[in-house]
Parts: sequence; C-alpha cells; structure tokens
Amino acid sequence: MKRAWAKAVIAIAVSVATAAALSPFSTPEASASPPARATSETFPVTITSGSGKVTLTAQPTRILCLSASATQMLYSMGAGKQVVGVDKYSTWPPGTPRTKFTGFEKNAEDYLYLHPDLVIFAFSEGTLVKQLQLLHIPVLVLPPANNFAGVYNQVNELGLATGHIAAAKRLDTSLASYVAASVRKAGKDGRGASYYIELSPDYYTATSQTFIGAEFSLFGMRDIADAAGRGTAYPQISAEYLLKADPDYVFLADTVCCHETPAIFSHRPAFSLLSAVKQHHVFGVNDSVASEWGPHTIEEFVGFLARVLASTTRK
Repeated sequence: MKRAWAKAVIAIAVSVATAAALSPFSTPEASASPPARATSETFPVTITSGSGKVTLTAQPTRILCLSASATQMLYSMGAGKQVVGVDKYSTWPPGTPRTKFTGFEKNAEDYLYLHPDLVIFAFSEGTLVKQLQLLHIPVLVLPPANNFAGVYNQVNELGLATGHIAAAKRLDTSLASYVAASVRKAGKDGRGASYYIELSPDYYTATSQTFIGAEFSLFGMRDIADAAGRGTAYPQISAEYLLKADPDYVFLADTVCCHETPAIFSHRPAFSLLSAVKQHHVFGVNDSVASEWGPHTIEEFVGFLARVLASTTRK
C-alpha cells in the first residue's frame, strides 16, 4: 500500500511537470507583526495564475490554501492570520488550521463551511477550479516551480493577492540571500559530483529540470537521471541503470512514505558496489524536499546540501 501511494504521488508529479533577524522560514507568525491592513489603493488587484486572470476586489481574510508550498509562503510573509484552512500536507509551520483536504476533492462544496474568499491550489486537476468560479470564489493556481525564479514569482503573486507586497519582496530578498550564502559556504564542494535522488523504492527519480534538480544545480552537481528523462522530468530508472551510473551521492526522499533508510538502500542486491555506498554518501531526507518549493523546505534542503558537501569533501 505504501509503495502504491508513492507511485500515485509520482504519477501526479509527472502529469503536471513540464538573512534577517527572523529567518523567513522559521515559524513566523509567533514573532511577525500583524498583517498590514491593505489600503483602498491596493485593491482591487488582478493576478495571472495557472487558472487564468483572477481579480480580487478586497483583501482576502478567509484563505483556504491547498498547497503546502504556498502555505509556507503565506506564513513567511505574515499572511497567516488570513488563513482559515490548509491542506493535510501542510506540515509547516506548526499550528496551522490543517484540514483533511488534499486539493483533489471532487466537490467544491466540501470547502464552503470555511466560507473562503480565496482558494489556492498547486494543481488544477478535475473541475474544482471551475466549480469555485461558478460559486464566485476567487481561485489561484500556483503550479510546481521548476526553478528559483518561479518561486520568487509565486511569492510576489501571493504578496499582491494578500496585501503583503512589501513583505513578499523582503521574503524574496531574504531567501535569495540565504541561498547565495549557502552556495558560498560550500565553495567548490560537490562541483562535478553526480547524484541520484530517489522518490520511491521502485526507482522513480527526478531530473535536473525539476525544482529539486535546480537546488542540486546550485552546487554544480550532475543528475544521473537526465539521460533517462526522454520527455519526462520524473523518470523511472532501474537498479541496473543506477549501478552503471554509479553516483557519488544518493539522497533518499522516500524515508516517510516507504521508511527507506541508508542501511536498507545499501543492502539492496549489488548496491555495496556503488561508490556512494562505499564512501557512506547515502543520506535520508524528508519526502517533502522533492515535492515542495516553499521557503522553509528550500532553507532546510539547501542548507543541508551545503553541510553534507562540506563534511564529505573536506575530510
């Protein structure tokens, strides 16, 4: 069942793929100032998203966010007090009003008890967007980013939509500064090294054309999956392919869904021959790093990569 769940998540990804005193990614609502009240000059605003042009006549105060990455963005820019519900996958920050919703419900009326005045999705599967539009509820679709420019654009779009334009720009600046500092800290560590990022034990992976690929590329690393892409950013390779590619590093992003560990991975047939296994360069990471592009996830993974590369190349 767990492996089937992992396959389902990857199938969805394939179908849609195409430093301040307060770190912008630490739990912000506990110490951030209350959301600035939008002025009449701020609204109405029109935003172009994955659902087309959306006009908000007034600052939304009852946001339903069904995207874990957008949830991170909202709370990091101080818009958390405007959020009345988030999807079941939004685990950061702690204390958000989590619901059972996934963003793939069949009936938009399931959301109406929250009286949302803005609904945010990462995916536009099914007819939910159209149903909400017929109910005159504004909808923003912010699809998976595949590079940092995409993240910054989404932060700015949410800043405009929520009345936190200045805070969104500050968040972009802080995030860019953090990423740049992490890359500087790593220096030449990892440059030219090859890697494999595992999304499920049956060898689904991600190429450098995905957002997590962009994070590895910051450090000049090479993705062994690129040669297997053939039109998809999330190919399924084989154990034989992996053994032949012999990556320098392995990162397991199936530790939550499938309870994979470096020890379990290293004991797969013939994997003791892999350079990454021999050098103890197999690392488990939270599954979310491969499916989320929010500021908190970025900070955690980029910082983690910088530390790993420094610790393994400066021995």
